[in-house]
Amino acid sequence: MVELMRRARRQRRRGERGFTLVEVMVALGILATGLLAVAAAQLYAMRGGRSGRHTTDAAEIAQTQVESFQRMAWTDAGLAATAGWVPAGGQQVDRTVATTGVPVIEQSYTLQWRITNVNAFLKSIDVRVQWNEDNRPNRAYTVTTMRHNDSQS
Repeated sequence: MVELMRRARRQRRRGERGFTLVEVMVALGILATGLLAVAAAQLYAMRGGRSGRHTTDAAEIAQTQVESFQRMAWTDAGLAATAGWVPAGGQQVDRTVATTGVPVIEQSYTLQWRITNVNAFLKSIDVRVQWNEDNRPNRAYTVTTMRHNDSQS
């Protein structure tokens, strides 16, 4: 019986010692690996959010141009057929963000369009918006629509 009590006391003392240095180092290594993974995921999410914002801006720019073509009269010079993409170098469109009261260009886009006469009553309109991102150059968003001459049915 006395021997059992001695064993119980020894086991209790061992349990009260705490963690060894090796156990602490392993736990810190696992924690550091987890924190690095979380930081990498955060950077990836931020890059994806920025890329999505640029695509959304490009879609808005393209849709605005398509709507302006839809509002033009059929005989308007702006709806004349083009020989390729115009303007030749593209029209520059800048999107700015306000930082400490000073607007800063966040992204520059290049806007072009191409109009093709399908027949006397139908035109094909393509609008392309291009931009560059870090590690992803030459991004493009294109919208294609058809315009019918309703006045000559």
